[in-house]
Amino acid sequence: MELLVVLTIFSILGAMTFSAFGGLQNTVKMNEYVLTVEQDVRSVQRAAMLLQRDSGEKWLYGLGLDFGDMGDDGEYTVFKWCSPFGDYGDILTKSSLPAYNPSALLNLGSPISGFPNERNGYMNVENSIGSSCASGSSSSLSVLSGYDKSTKTPKSTITISPIDGSTPRYVIFESVSGRTFFYDDDGALLNYASNGRLIDDPLPFVITIVPDSDVNSRVITIGNLSGKINSRSIQ
Repeated sequence: MELLVVLTIFSILGAMTFSAFGGLQNTVKMNEYVLTVEQDVRSVQRAAMLLQRDSGEKWLYGLGLDFGDMGDDGEYTVFKWCSPFGDYGDILTKSSLPAYNPSALLNLGSPISGFPNERNGYMNVENSIGSSCASGSSSSLSVLSGYDKSTKTPKSTITISPIDGSTPRYVIFESVSGRTFFYDDDGALLNYASNGRLIDDPLPFVITIVPDSDVNSRVITIGNLSGKINSRSIQ
C-alpha cells in the first residue's frame, strides 16, 4: 500500500513537471517567433532604404513581407516588388506613393495606360511570388532570400485586423525612403483615399496570435508610414 501511494505521488509530480516543461517550451518558442518577426521587419525596412539590386534587376518599388499564408504556424514570405522600369525616373517611380501617377484623371486603382495588369497606386498581385524579377511591361514580385523562417509559433489561431473593411496582407517598405504601406489580397493600397491622400487616423497592421496551449497571446503591431514595430503580451 505504501509503495502504491509513493508511486502515485511520483506519477502526479511527473505529470505536473511535464506539463510545466511543455508550457515553458511553448513560451520560449513564441518569444523566438515574435523576435524573428520584429527582426525581419526592421531588417527589410533597412534593406529597402539601402536598395541593393541584383545584377540585371530593374528598379524596385520596394521590399515587403507577405503575411497572407500565416495559417496556424506563422509562415510568411519576404519579397521584392519589381517595377517594369530599368531605373528611377518615370512618374510611377518618383511620386508620393509606389507605382502611382498623381494625374487628376487617375484615381487609386484606375488602369494605367500602356501597362497591362497595372492599377494606379496598387500592387500587381496577378501572379504568385517568383524566384526573380520578371521582364516585360508589368511589375512583379520575387522572393528576397536570406531570411530564416525556421521558427514557427506553437499551434495557434492567427488573425490580422481589418483596415478599410479589408484584411491587410502585404507590408511594403518603399525603396530609399523606407516608408511603410499596407495592401490587401487584391493589391489595393489601404489607409488612403481615392485621390491618393492619407486618411485621417490611419490604422496600423495588427497581427494577433492566440495559442491553443496555455501561453499568453501576442499582438504584433506595425505602424503605417513609420514601419515601427511593437509587440505585447495579452492574457
